[in-house]
Amino acid sequence: MKFSRLLPVLALGITLPAAFATPLTVTSPTGGALPSGVSAVGGIVVDLTGTNGNRVVSQVAASTEFVGWPTVSNLVFGSQTGFNSSVVSALGGGISAASFRVSLYDGDSAPGDFDYNDNTLLVNGIDFGNFSSVATNYTDGTGTTLYGSGTGFADNILDTGWFSSTDASKLASLYASLSSGVIDFSLYDVDPGDQYFDFTQGLDSSVINVGSGPVVTPPTTPGAATPEPSTFIMLGTGLVGAAAQLRRRFVKA
Repeated sequence: MKFSRLLPVLALGITLPAAFATPLTVTSPTGGALPSGVSAVGGIVVDLTGTNGNRVVSQVAASTEFVGWPTVSNLVFGSQTGFNSSVVSALGGGISAASFRVSLYDGDSAPGDFDYNDNTLLVNGIDFGNFSSVATNYTDGTGTTLYGSGTGFADNILDTGWFSSTDASKLASLYASLSSGVIDFSLYDVDPGDQYFDFTQGLDSSVINVGSGPVVTPPTTPGAATPEPSTFIMLGTGLVGAAAQLRRRFVKA
C-alpha cells in the first residue's frame, strides 16, 4: 500500500479505523448518485447525460473484463453493448456530459509507480484521460474503503476512479460512435508488456442489466406534482355536497 495515502490523515494525528465509507465510487462527477443496482466497485460504469437532460447508465460485468499481461499497446479491457437506436435517441441528439468508472487491481500508475503517466483511457478510440491523474478510492472487493483516496491506480491494491468530460468536441465524437451499438474501453500503454492488469475484481451488478441494455432515466422536474384529474373531480364533488348540506341547514333554521 502506498504510504502517501496515509499522510494527510496521519498528519492530523487521527487513528484510522479498519474500514470507513466514502461516496466517491457511487457518485458520478457529472450525473450524481448512481441508480440502485450499480455495485460499489467493479466493472465499468457508463454515465451519459443527453442534451435533453436524459441520463443513460449501464455497467459492464467485472467478470467479463481483462486480466493478464497485455502484449499490445491498445488493450481493449471491456465492452458495453446495448446502445441500440432507441437508447441513443433517448440522449436527444447529443451528449452534454460523460463519466466512466473504472476499477483496477495493480494498475501501477499512481505517483512513484513505474507506469506513472504511461496509461491513457480510450473510449471508442477517444482520449478520456490519464490513469495517473484520476482521483481514486482504495477498497476491498465489496467496496468497503480501506485507507481513503489517492491519485492513480496503485501497486497491488484495488482502486476505483472516474474519468469524466464535458468537452463538446469529445462528446460529439463519442455520440457519433454510438451508432455501432457498442462502447469499447481501451487502455493505451506507451510501453506494453511490462505490466500485469486485473480489471475483473469487484462485484458484478445484477439489477441494472449487466453487460447488456443501458437504463434511461428522464431528468427530475423540480416542484410539486400536479394533482391527477380524478383528484379535481373528487374535490369538486365534495364542495358541492358541503354546499348542499349548509343550504338544508339554513332552510330548516
